[in-house]
Amino acid sequence: MSPTHFVVTGYVVREGKTLLLYHKKLKMWLPPGGHIDEGELPEQALLREIREETGLEAEIISPKRQPDSANEGVLYLHVPNHVQLEHIPDHGRHIDLIYFCLARDGQTVLSVREHEQLRWHSIDDLKGPHIREEVRQTGISAIRYVEDFLLATQSQ
Repeated sequence: MSPTHFVVTGYVVREGKTLLLYHKKLKMWLPPGGHIDEGELPEQALLREIREETGLEAEIISPKRQPDSANEGVLYLHVPNHVQLEHIPDHGRHIDLIYFCLARDGQTVLSVREHEQLRWHSIDDLKGPHIREEVRQTGISAIRYVEDFLLATQSQ
């Protein structure tokens, strides 16, 4: 049986678009993400991967139970928007925790180690033939989720 790894993925949204990177080895457009290092929380791994791959700081807006627990030693973490199992050729299985994020101000910086290019995709852009169906569906969901989040926070 192939090894199973826990990974995180962040659909980073800004101004009605989500950021995707063209992965050199996999030859496809994907959101930023990667492996959770030993001793690292999923949220820490996600923000680190986004920063390393895009140069951006981001805010996780996936749901989180509030307020934090009054019990010592209990911390509530953001709940992934969904979890999926992926079979990656020559890399085993990945249990992927998918989060929706809001990009903070700043310029993108491409990490050329793993990726050839990066591009902000609108909902219309995501409908192009260059995007896999799973990425298309989740990207559209992320854009809509962030738009709803921003509307809700503005009305408060």
